[in-house]
Amino acid sequence: MEQEVQSAKAKSMTLLFILSLGFVMAVLDTTGVVLAVPEIKKFLVVSISDSIWIINAYTLALGTFLLVAGNLANKFGARKMLVTGMSLFIVSSLGCSLAGNIELLILLRFVQGFGASLFMPASMAILYQSFSATGKLPKMLGIWTTIISVATGTGSFVGGTLIQYFGWRSVFLINVPIGIVTVGYVLMTVDRDQLTTNVKIDLVSNLLLVLTISSLVIFLVEGNQFGYTGWRILSFLIATILFGILFVIKVKRSSAPIIPKRLLMKPEFTATNIVGFLTNVSLYGIVLVLGLYYQMALHLSSMIAGLLILPGMTVLIIGNLFYTKYANTIGSKKLAVYATLVTLLGAISMFIISFLAQPVPAWIIIINFAIMSIGIGVVVPASTTLLMQASGKQYSSIAGATLNANKQIGGLFGTAIMGMVIANLGSNWNEIIQMTFLINVGLYVLAAFLLVKFVAKQKV
Repeated sequence: MEQEVQSAKAKSMTLLFILSLGFVMAVLDTTGVVLAVPEIKKFLVVSISDSIWIINAYTLALGTFLLVAGNLANKFGARKMLVTGMSLFIVSSLGCSLAGNIELLILLRFVQGFGASLFMPASMAILYQSFSATGKLPKMLGIWTTIISVATGTGSFVGGTLIQYFGWRSVFLINVPIGIVTVGYVLMTVDRDQLTTNVKIDLVSNLLLVLTISSLVIFLVEGNQFGYTGWRILSFLIATILFGILFVIKVKRSSAPIIPKRLLMKPEFTATNIVGFLTNVSLYGIVLVLGLYYQMALHLSSMIAGLLILPGMTVLIIGNLFYTKYANTIGSKKLAVYATLVTLLGAISMFIISFLAQPVPAWIIIINFAIMSIGIGVVVPASTTLLMQASGKQYSSIAGATLNANKQIGGLFGTAIMGMVIANLGSNWNEIIQMTFLINVGLYVLAAFLLVKFVAKQKV
C-alpha cells in the first residue's frame, strides 16, 4: 500500500515537472533572449529599436492569443492544445536558430509566441484537473511557481552562458530537445481529452484585441525612433483608439466573450489579473534595464550580466517557498497584500538611493532588487491561487489563459515602457535607474490598493 502511495506521488511530481517545462522554455525565451539582443544587434547590423522587436514580437503574440487559446483548450481539449502548441513552438524555435535576417527572426518569434500561447493555458488546465480534487492544488501551485521561478531566476544566467559559449542561436536551439521530451511524456501519460463541443469562441474579439495592443506597442516603440508627432506614428495611435472601441463594443454584444462575463463580475478575479499585469510590467522592465545597463553601460559580457541579475531573480524562489509553507496558515489574501508592501518598500528604497549614490553601486542594486523579488515571489503564487479559486473548475483553462496573458502583456509593456525610458534618456544611466524605480513605486502602490480594496475584503 505504501509503495502504491509513493508511486502515485512520484507520478504526480513528474507530471508537475513536465508540465512546467513549457513555462521554463517560455521564460528562457524572454529573460534569456533579452541578453541576446546586443549580440543579435551586432550580428544582424540593426538598430536598438529594431532589435527590441525580437522581444516584443514574441510577447505580443503570446500575450494577445492566450485568451482565445484558453477557450480553444476548453473546446478541443487541453491535451490536444498542449501538443499542438508545443510542436509549433519546437519548429519555430529551430527556425529562429537558423534565421539570417531580422525580418525572418521577428516573424518566427511571433510564430513561436503563438505556439506558446496554445500550450501555456493547456498546461494550467491539466494541472488543475489533476490536483483540484485531491486538495493539493495550493501546494502544487506553490511548487509549480517555485520551478518557474528557478527558471526565471536562472534564465538570465543560463541564457547569458549559452550566448557566451555557443552564440545567440543556442538560446532558441535549446528549446527543441526540451519540447520533444514534453510532447512525448504528455502523449504517453495524460488521458485523451473529453471534448466540450458547445463552447463558443469569439475570434473577432480576439483579432481586435491583437490589433489594439499591436498598434499601441508600435506607437510606443517606433515613436522613440521616428518621433511621436509624424503622421506615420500617429496613425498607429488612431488605430489603437479605433480598434479599442470596436473591441469593447464587440465584447459587450458577444454571446461568447473572450473572458466570460460571470468571471469579470467577480472583483477578486479582475483585481488579481491587474495585479499580475502590474507585477510583470515591473519585473520584465527591470530585467531589460539591468541587462542592457550591465552590457552597454558597464561593457560586461552577456554571461557576467546574467550573473549579476541572478541574485535578484533567484530569491523569487525564497518567496515561493515561503508562500508554499504558510499559504494554509496565513492565507493567500493576507500574503498577497503583505508581499506587495514589501516589494513597494524595495522600490522606494532603490528610488531614494539612486539620488544619494551616483552611479549606484552594483551591490546596492542587487540587494534592493532582491528585496523586491522576495515580495514578487510571494505575490505571484498567492495571486495565482486566488485567481484559480475565483474561477473554479469550469473556467480553469480560461483562468490559466488570463493569468499568462496578463503576464506576457505586462512583460510586453514593461519592455516597451523601459525601452522608451532608455531611448529618451540616452546614455544617462543615473536618470534611467531613477525613472525605472519611480515607475515601479507607482505600479506597486496601485497593486496594493487593488488587493486591499477588492481582494482582501472579499468573503471566502
